[in-house]
Amino acid sequence: MILVTGATGLVGGHLLWHLLQENELVYATRRCQSNVDSLRKIFQFYSHEPEKYLQRIIWRTADVCNKAEISDALTGMHTVYHCAAIVSLSDGNEQLVLTNVRGTAFIVQAAITKKVQQFCFVSSIAACGRAARTDMVDENSNMEDVKQRSAYALSKYYAEQEVWSGIAQGLNAVIVNPGVILGYSGTQTGSAALFNRVRRGLPFYTLGGSGYVDVQDVVKIMMALVARNISAERYIVVAQNCSNKQIIDAMADGFGKKRPRWCLGKKTLLALGFAAEMWAMLVGTKPFFDRSLARTASYRAYYSNHKISYLLHYPFHDIKSCIKQVCDFSNEAPTT
Repeated sequence: MILVTGATGLVGGHLLWHLLQENELVYATRRCQSNVDSLRKIFQFYSHEPEKYLQRIIWRTADVCNKAEISDALTGMHTVYHCAAIVSLSDGNEQLVLTNVRGTAFIVQAAITKKVQQFCFVSSIAACGRAARTDMVDENSNMEDVKQRSAYALSKYYAEQEVWSGIAQGLNAVIVNPGVILGYSGTQTGSAALFNRVRRGLPFYTLGGSGYVDVQDVVKIMMALVARNISAERYIVVAQNCSNKQIIDAMADGFGKKRPRWCLGKKTLLALGFAAEMWAMLVGTKPFFDRSLARTASYRAYYSNHKISYLLHYPFHDIKSCIKQVCDFSNEAPTT
């Protein structure tokens, strides 16, 4: 039996779809207050009959931060795909650390106790180290500048340590480190927030850049690693390294909008972040933008996919084609 955590998210939702193409039934977790609207929208990306597939999911109510619920959810499972996570590039998010680190620790320990045979953890390139300016980041790059990393990066890094601890205790686990994941979700979070912002019109861009990947590539690679019974390894999953402007230009083209004209440099972004933090402090709210976000938006790194490409010889989707597909479907997506 197969279980997916974070099933209503971008990766979990697309993973469920592809698992259901090969399995009659798949188990999935969701919090008691979660609904499946976002999952329905993802299934509509693939099929005009989403309900036919939704009814083949067996739901287990479990919050990843609830040890007892997670233990119950993993009972009888052969394979677990741990996709549940909070993605936030702002600092000071206590729930982020709670979910991403403690939640992973609970799931790893439950997987060991319940004798799960295969475990796949979705981490992030944010948890990888940094390379010299002329080099690409790979799986061996060291995480040395811990104090300069975002709360999200640290949460995924420490979550990985929980998985490695489980591996040391005998858990058969593999880790994937996807780049910025692009794909249709029908939500306002993650990369979907950028799609939606560009769709409304975005006149500026930042100097940063990163590794990008189609969500369909991520989930297919996860399934391939599990099928090969790969364990005690981590793989960067990136299709292409692109500048922020290249990505935003492609989105603007996909939505028929003007490409951004003005560049916001790092100093300008940091000043805006500081001002937003001060304003939020005065009015007693969370800042809509902060210096952590500013550093992320202006940071540029290149990532190597050599290790996963050598193992699987996987044909990654072109990023511009992925963006166009998402834009086209977003323009035509059903409203209900």
